[in-house]
Amino acid sequence: MKLGLSGFAGLTAHKYARGKTKPDQGLPVSVSRTSLKKYQAIPTTCRQCPAGCGIIAYLDGDRLVQVLGNPDHPDNRGGLCAKGIAGINLVNDVERLLYPLKRVGSRGSSSWSRITWDEAYSILLTRLEPLISRGETHRLVVDSGSEDPLLDEFLSSLGCSSVLKRQVEKNNCGQAALASVFGLHLLEADIENSHTIFNFGANPYENHDRFVGMARRLVRARVDNGARLVTFDVRMSKTAAGSDEWIPLKAGTDGLLALALIKVILDSGLHHRDYFRKKNQGFIARLKKHVSRYTLDYAESECGVPSRVIEKLALRFATGSPAVALVGGGVTDHYNGFESARCIALLNLLVGNVGKKGGLFYPGWGSETDRIFQISKSAKTKPTGFADLKTMIESKSRLDTCLIYQSNPAYSDADCLALEKILKDEDKIPFLVVMDTHMTETALLADLVLPAATYLESWGVETRLSMERKPLINFNQPAATLLSDAQVLRSPAFNIGKLLDRQFRPRGESREIGNLCLELSRRLGGKMAEFLPYEDTLDFVRKRIAGHDDVSRQGGIQYLKQHGYWEGEHPLSLAETEVLFQRYSPVLKASTPFDLPEYQPLPNQGTKGNNVFVLTTFKPNLSAYGTANSKWVREFFHQNQLWMNTGSARKLGIKNGSRVRVTSSVGSLTLRVLATERIHPDSAALAIGVGHSGVGNVARGKAFKSQDRDTELIWWGKKGNGVNPHQIIESQWSASWPGQGLKDTLITVEKI
Repeated sequence: MKLGLSGFAGLTAHKYARGKTKPDQGLPVSVSRTSLKKYQAIPTTCRQCPAGCGIIAYLDGDRLVQVLGNPDHPDNRGGLCAKGIAGINLVNDVERLLYPLKRVGSRGSSSWSRITWDEAYSILLTRLEPLISRGETHRLVVDSGSEDPLLDEFLSSLGCSSVLKRQVEKNNCGQAALASVFGLHLLEADIENSHTIFNFGANPYENHDRFVGMARRLVRARVDNGARLVTFDVRMSKTAAGSDEWIPLKAGTDGLLALALIKVILDSGLHHRDYFRKKNQGFIARLKKHVSRYTLDYAESECGVPSRVIEKLALRFATGSPAVALVGGGVTDHYNGFESARCIALLNLLVGNVGKKGGLFYPGWGSETDRIFQISKSAKTKPTGFADLKTMIESKSRLDTCLIYQSNPAYSDADCLALEKILKDEDKIPFLVVMDTHMTETALLADLVLPAATYLESWGVETRLSMERKPLINFNQPAATLLSDAQVLRSPAFNIGKLLDRQFRPRGESREIGNLCLELSRRLGGKMAEFLPYEDTLDFVRKRIAGHDDVSRQGGIQYLKQHGYWEGEHPLSLAETEVLFQRYSPVLKASTPFDLPEYQPLPNQGTKGNNVFVLTTFKPNLSAYGTANSKWVREFFHQNQLWMNTGSARKLGIKNGSRVRVTSSVGSLTLRVLATERIHPDSAALAIGVGHSGVGNVARGKAFKSQDRDTELIWWGKKGNGVNPHQIIESQWSASWPGQGLKDTLITVEKI
């Protein structure tokens, strides 16, 4: 765990850092420290976060005992963070949901009756069949916290349009901003070849959609290229602490700072002229006029960054080629996040880094990539434009059924206590189904609770570009729980022809969401059954792989089982990104005036008193959906303190460790203060991921007796299990784009 916490960035010096072992060299061997018995190695993919790191699960007999990084995988190259290592806790947790449960008391009373899967399917069919027959499947609302192509196809066949896809929606604001400037909604940084990196509100050293792979390449850029890393954030994150400079700007002013940087670059004549010489020659003149009001003095007064510093930074970004500016949740989670992200995109454009080495590239272009991408392509569901369940429910009328899969909105959504009241209201939600690995805060409110298999017990396939810009297939195969020979022989599904194949089954009666969808489609019959003609999730994966020559030539699914991934031979050309950009960018289309981004000040920020602060939240390295009840993670991370600037705290008579009451318009919390210079004086910060009232005793910090003797040794409950910031975060929505102001809540802080 200590290696996962702090060592992954340092693993750049690891023997695999300069390359990767060839797949035919075999998987690394691991042995028991007591018996010296060699463990069985199964390569698969981590799903604790979107990074999709390659991992190797090790079995001692039929027991999962270790999870390590796959040194062959092109993205993480053997590195793995602490939450990835803790995947073993998710599988082996004694508090996991293992059987279907039906509510027998009032909603939220935690009174349950264990039922069979047949009964569970019958209950689901009594809800679905009338909706289908009446053509009212819009009355079904789905909240999916984990991507699954079979779930997508099942919902598409139902005609269900009210689908909240968490992993898609959380990036909507930033992707829309990119599309408005470049005409491309997905752009990634060739960070390893950059020389100047401006980081606006991202935290790749601690969490990122590419996490370990991104962090390793960022370290490589700084070591090999001498790249300069500058982080703009209200809080000194792990990335800010590891940067050459940390610029603590005022919350929500990132867009203004970017516009001021653009003005300095234009005034100095350091912009990339070739981008605009042939197309839309009048754009630069129009842009100069537009940014003329975003002066250094204005930026200094609003952002709190000295004029000389802004000017120095602008010249560095323009001359330190190749340069790239990153955008993270510290920008897009504000009310003005869409416009601010557009301003930063324009800064990238101005130095001509699109389709250039060390700049931005489009991860979805090229004939080979397109062919490979078809493997995991599923029925497309349009983004709802909602990032939380409360707003989605309130926008609908006459809801019938709500299905929530591996999402915990009663804990993680803004103003979650208000959502909890809605979920309890049977008039607003007549029937609530939750499918998850644990009895979460949301599952405690359900009418029907279904046990979900973990990613280490499931089949799956996902396609993307590797960080080397090559087509990549990430493969999931079960690594737990391995059935004994006796269990296989007793199984009604036993096939003598597959006697030598390893046989796995999820713990208890937990099931993959894909297999649930397939069984429902079979029982519904007719076109529903025809639409999903697969035996099970393995059959689905096998048929998706079959017929793709690039993969089949190397052994198809057998190759994936052996290595856990497949990578194409030829990298995507950066020049193809530039061609796409020139074709689709609104900036370069002279016939259509480009809507230039503006700085939008955050609402209600001008009326703050001495004890009023802007609350920002952050996600530590250990925080992930699958680590909520992890005994290893919770021992390291079980408390959160309110970060306050030392000077701001002193004015209120607050010292380090003082107990305070934090109040917003929707609630209040009581906790202790961390007085530090590592945060802007106008902001306060809280870590997310603790303060659970559900999930399990480990998450709540309560010792208990179980088959796992470690559960009797839980000691941190004496200090409390932290607070949940989402209880006091206001649900705010932008007028210009459906993004949330998750980092805009004003709080008052009072010493107790």
